[in-house]
Amino acid sequence: MPTNYSIYAIPAFWLLSLLPHNYAVYTITAANNGKWDNANPRSSAWDKQLQATVPAACYERYERAEAAHKNGMENLALFATAIVLGNMAALDVGKLNSVAAEVLALRALYNVVYVTVGDARMSFARTAIWAVSVGCCFYLIVQAGHVLAVR
Repeated sequence: MPTNYSIYAIPAFWLLSLLPHNYAVYTITAANNGKWDNANPRSSAWDKQLQATVPAACYERYERAEAAHKNGMENLALFATAIVLGNMAALDVGKLNSVAAEVLALRALYNVVYVTVGDARMSFARTAIWAVSVGCCFYLIVQAGHVLAVR
C-alpha cells in the first residue's frame, strides 16, 4: 500500500497560498525604496501612498499577488475539508495522493497565472484553473460522502 501523503498537502497548500503575499511584499518594497508598512499594511492610507509612489504596472502586479494570496487562504478550508473527509472515509490512498498533488499543482499554476496575467480576456484562464481545483475538492468530498453515508 502506498504511503498516504495527502494530509501533508494541507500545510503545503497553505505555503503555496503564502508565496504570492511574499512576492507582493518583495515587489512593492523594491519599487518603493525599501519601504513597507508592516505595522498597518492593509490601511487605505498606505494603499493610496503605494498607488502614488510606484509605477502603475508594479502596483497592479502587487494587487494581483495579494489577491492570489487571499484566494488561496479562502480556499484552504475547502481543500483541508476534502482531504480530511477523504481520509475519514478511508478513500484509496493513491486517489487521495493524486488529487492532493493535482490541487497543489493547480494552486501553483493559479498563482503564476494570477500574478502575471493582467489582460482581462486572458484572466479567464485563471478562473478555469480555480474551477478545476475546486472541482477536485468537491470530487473528494462527494466520494467521501458516498462511503460515509453507508457506514
